[in-house]
Amino acid sequence: MGHSVEQWTNVIMANMPRGIIWSREHTLKLYQYAAGYAPRLKAAEESADNILLEMRPETTVQMLPEWEWYLGLPECNVEKQTLETRRDAVVEKFHRKGGLQAWNIEKLAADLGFDIEVQEIFPHHCLRGCTYPLYEEKYRHLLTINVKGITQSYATCLDDCLTPLVSQTAAALECTLNKIKMGGKYYDFIYEESV
Repeated sequence: MGHSVEQWTNVIMANMPRGIIWSREHTLKLYQYAAGYAPRLKAAEESADNILLEMRPETTVQMLPEWEWYLGLPECNVEKQTLETRRDAVVEKFHRKGGLQAWNIEKLAADLGFDIEVQEIFPHHCLRGCTYPLYEEKYRHLLTINVKGITQSYATCLDDCLTPLVSQTAAALECTLNKIKMGGKYYDFIYEESV
C-alpha cells in the first residue's frame, strides 16, 4: 500500500532540522519545496511495489525480455507469439525438472498448452508375452507423439502457395520437444483432431 503525497511531504519535513527558520507550516516555502519532492518518492514506492511482481516469472510483464534472456528463450524462432505464450514458456522452463520419460514429455507439452500422448515402442525380449508385436530395430529409438487439437498442421498439395509448410503452433511444439530430446532418440509427430 503506497503512501500519499501529503504523507511523503510530512516525512520529508520530519527529517528537517529544528529551529526558527525551519518552520513546518504548510503555507511557507520550505513546506512547498518538500511537497515538490514528494511525488517522486510516491512514484518510486509504486515502482518498487511493481518490481515485486517482476520477481516471479508467473507475474512478470516489464522484465519478460530479461527472463527470456536468463533462460535462453526463445528456443525456437516462432513468429506472432503473444505475451501469454511467451510468459508460459518462461514459467515452464523456470520450473522444468529433469527427465525425459513419456509422462514428463506429456507434462512439458501440457505446460506449454498442448494436449499430447506419448507412445513408447519397446523391443521384444524373452520376458514379454507371445502376443507382443515384433517391432523392427528402427522403432527402438522412436517415440510416437499423438497431438490432439491441432488440425492442418502441414501443408498439402491442395493448399495454395501462400499456406505455410508447417503451422506456427505445430512448429513451436516440434521445435521445443526436439530441443530437449535425448541424443539418438527421434519423435514421430501425428496430428489428430480432438474429439
